[in-house]
Amino acid sequence: RLLRELGEGGTAQVFLAVAHGPEGFEKLVVLKRLKRHLANDPELRESFLHEAQLSARLNHPNVVQVNEVTEHEGVPVLVMEWLEGRPLSEIVLRAGGELTLPMTLRILSDALVGLHYSHELCDYDGTPLEVVHRDMSPHNLVVTCEGQVKVLDFGLAKIAGTADTQSGVLRGRLHYMAPDQLAEDRALDRRADVYAVGVMLWEAAAGQRL
Repeated sequence: RLLRELGEGGTAQVFLAVAHGPEGFEKLVVLKRLKRHLANDPELRESFLHEAQLSARLNHPNVVQVNEVTEHEGVPVLVMEWLEGRPLSEIVLRAGGELTLPMTLRILSDALVGLHYSHELCDYDGTPLEVVHRDMSPHNLVVTCEGQVKVLDFGLAKIAGTADTQSGVLRGRLHYMAPDQLAEDRALDRRADVYAVGVMLWEAAAGQRL
């Protein structure tokens, strides 16, 4: 049961919802749903399902947990854990300079642990998947009220041996992109994600935008 919309991007909407079960079981969850008018676009649908398949494989305390991949009225939906917290981008703005460097170091260290897990992920036969998130930024790091850090949104993630369906389309936030990510003919690896976290670290230390 949908409660309210939490936000939307170019291709998907995100909702807070309640999952119901037997004997009055209820649990808050987050639904990420491909926009209805895009559900029949083969490329966008394939990209969304690719995110779903990858996200369902990720199981780590510092990565958002995907519980289920389903469809509703022909539209694919990801069912994810509800995180009671705020993205790092919002925390920095609200803190107004009171978020200290040691606090930020702790947050980024935990984020790197989650990233390293995704970078090391292997297929069922043991073949390294060589996952690259490609959209690391303060917007995709959530700090919960208990102080846990979670990496979000593997929608732009790249797996070794897979190609983008749309050539020439820039993906991710430009401000945190490694130079390699701007070159279409360059093969990306995990260093692109580490570079993005490096930008966040520099900004925390310098107290200004890079």
